[in-house]
Amino acid sequence: MMNHNNTQEIIIEATFALLAQHGLEKTSLSMIAEKVGITKPAIYYHFPSKETLVDYIFDFIFANHSFSTHFPMNDYTKENFQERLIQDGLRMLDGYKSQPHKLRVVQEFILSAARKEKYKHKLKSTLEASLHGFCELLEHGVKMGVIPPGKTTSDAHMLALVLDSIGGYILMGVDFDYVQVWEQAVKHAMRQS
Repeated sequence: MMNHNNTQEIIIEATFALLAQHGLEKTSLSMIAEKVGITKPAIYYHFPSKETLVDYIFDFIFANHSFSTHFPMNDYTKENFQERLIQDGLRMLDGYKSQPHKLRVVQEFILSAARKEKYKHKLKSTLEASLHGFCELLEHGVKMGVIPPGKTTSDAHMLALVLDSIGGYILMGVDFDYVQVWEQAVKHAMRQS
């Protein structure tokens, strides 16, 4: 017999997989129960409704999705700034590529944000944090003297948008040299060719 925590983890994993495959609207508790191998009422023991379960998945995804997790500013030095920025961005993108189901679920939440205010607020704050994070990081580079002062805000926003767009292309399975695109975006932000 499964214990409570293991069953809950299995329900979450199954929900994640089904959301990635079928989307938020088409995934049902019956589908989740069937995938887990339990009855639908057994899900209610762990999550009182589909909405509660989906909200849990949403919170789980975005709880660890902070700018500083991917781009830890304290690790950036004058000597490593450009290479560190390139590598941190590529690690984030490689995570998308290695976990396309996670990116698909994130995209599902982005699409549903137009209809559900609770998701819209969290997604908006996550996007704003990314814009702000890149601004702070580039300003840090200016203070260290590795980036000339000037258009750091627009360059920071460009980096956030390029990273986000590359993620969308990866999600759609478009094959292109995203490594070179990201490297060029970073070099542009640092005013290098």
